[in-house]
Amino acid sequence: MIVCAQCGEHNTGGAEFCGACGTFLEWEKETVGAAQGQAGGAAQQSGPAGSAGPAGQPTTAQPVVPPVVAAPEPQPPVPAAQPGAAQPAPARPTAVQPTAVQPSAVQPGAQQPAPARPQPKLTERRQAQPGDLICGRCGDSNPPTRNFCATCGDSLAAATVVDTTWWRKLFPRKDKTVAAGTRNRARRSGSVRKGVGRAAQLVLLVAVLLFGALYGLVAPFRSSVNGAVTGTVEDVRGVFDAKLEPVRPTAVSATAELPDHPAALVADNASNTHWAAPADPQPALVLDFGKQVDLTKAIVRAGIGADFQSAHRPQRLHLVYSTGRTHDVDLADTPDPQEVALAGSEGAERVEVHVTGLHRSLSGNDVAISEIEFFAEK
Repeated sequence: MIVCAQCGEHNTGGAEFCGACGTFLEWEKETVGAAQGQAGGAAQQSGPAGSAGPAGQPTTAQPVVPPVVAAPEPQPPVPAAQPGAAQPAPARPTAVQPTAVQPSAVQPGAQQPAPARPQPKLTERRQAQPGDLICGRCGDSNPPTRNFCATCGDSLAAATVVDTTWWRKLFPRKDKTVAAGTRNRARRSGSVRKGVGRAAQLVLLVAVLLFGALYGLVAPFRSSVNGAVTGTVEDVRGVFDAKLEPVRPTAVSATAELPDHPAALVADNASNTHWAAPADPQPALVLDFGKQVDLTKAIVRAGIGADFQSAHRPQRLHLVYSTGRTHDVDLADTPDPQEVALAGSEGAERVEVHVTGLHRSLSGNDVAISEIEFFAEK
């Protein structure tokens, strides 16, 4: 934290200029450091107490200058000595006495020149945040509470404001510098949200477990779910799959039938006729196509169309193909035609339709089916 000496504003440690008045903060720090350095130097020059000259005048310290030895001058080459001649003595270098330099004494109380102000140095650029002020001079980002740029000291009166993102507008971030009461309320609100989230997770877990238990233990519920899922899958598949064409049986028979309602009426393409048979034991239809087929869908009209409640209606059909594979179909209790998806019939030439479940009638004892139509891919 840097306190501006001009206005007393508290600035962050990395700020170069005061955010309130624009004063360069580094100058303030250097000036204080220089003043402290000058005071220490004056104390050193004064020396320890009692080191005064004659008549109480302070003495000036004399610097000790080491003697300078002059380099020897080059001598001309000496001719070779003759035998028997005396050798001259070598010249010795002479010492040169240095000139004593007397420094001028510093009078007490003399004002020293002010040190040069340092050049401002750039600080690390702040990453732009929503709501920050972008300086028009240097382009640096400043907090919205500043009046002057922290990097160059320029006024931020006409600075550009960083836009807030759309998700910040929807979910504004709360200020961290809030009162203790507001912070406690926010903490309590967060605890309530967490409690609601845990309760929702617990309810979802219980629902999933209950659904799994019903699906595994209750057969009618499982059949309904399978039929709904199969129908949805087939509806989606039908959008992308190829078109279907009807497949007509060449022969129709039944394990049981009433005289006036034979098995052939279930495939005569007429909704005002029907096949009927005693409900006990479970009756079955046998439809022979005379060729190998790949059945993908069937349309079933259950009961007697004109008098729907006068006979039992099939609730489940168990299909057995000539290839040995089987498939179960669940039907709703409605006089409207129902589309059901078929699977496992690849290569089959014949199919047996067993009535294994009933929607009971209040008055009749027989089970009736008005029409069954089969479809295969083209």
